[in-house]
Amino acid sequence: MENKTKNIISLAVVLVPFYFVSIFQKIFFEKEDFLVEEYLGIYMLLGIIGIAAVLLLNKYLLGNKLNVFKTEDTTIISDIAFSLIILASFYFIRSIEELTYGSWIKFQADRIVIDNLLHKIFEDTLFSILIIGPFSIINEGFTALTISFILINLWSIFNSRNWTMFSIILVAVLVSLLQIDNGIPSMISSFLLITLSNSIFYKYRSVLPLFFASTIHQTINLISYWVYM
Repeated sequence: MENKTKNIISLAVVLVPFYFVSIFQKIFFEKEDFLVEEYLGIYMLLGIIGIAAVLLLNKYLLGNKLNVFKTEDTTIISDIAFSLIILASFYFIRSIEELTYGSWIKFQADRIVIDNLLHKIFEDTLFSILIIGPFSIINEGFTALTISFILINLWSIFNSRNWTMFSIILVAVLVSLLQIDNGIPSMISSFLLITLSNSIFYKYRSVLPLFFASTIHQTINLISYWVYM
């Protein structure tokens, strides 16, 4: 089997069930109420399956080592430094959103379902620890790993600077579509942030900065909700 065919198969296995189905569901179906156990269990299980799928495809189909996700040239200090850049950029982009396009493009996200769910979760100490700890780590790990995996496969299909830049933007558009239920302003902010993190991954080749930044951000948001609810 040709390498490009393997790359296309790998992209299909990750994109179709984990991204395209999710985007389709958000566009065409209303949010459903979940039991706390169902929500935590289903999303953690999907995250684990997604991470396992990426690692298995990377090793057994593509024949790659784990260093495609983090090259030996990188250090933990530089990983942390880039993660802080991404994290600071997120808050900067959100500030720009509130001051500009967020006020120009009016959208009121329907947060009733998710707010009710979070309220139930944080009424229970065990569920609170679960969502702040393992749940966030697994899901943010899934996001960072799958984004880098998609980029790696796209870059392997064609080797040109224009295709590389196009892939960075294409993946940012794809990820931003996952925010479609939160409105266009949120999609724009997601697009800008993912474009930045994709560019850092291209230059630096480590999945850890996005993982660290997104996990820290998610943890801060969840703890803030828990404290102020």
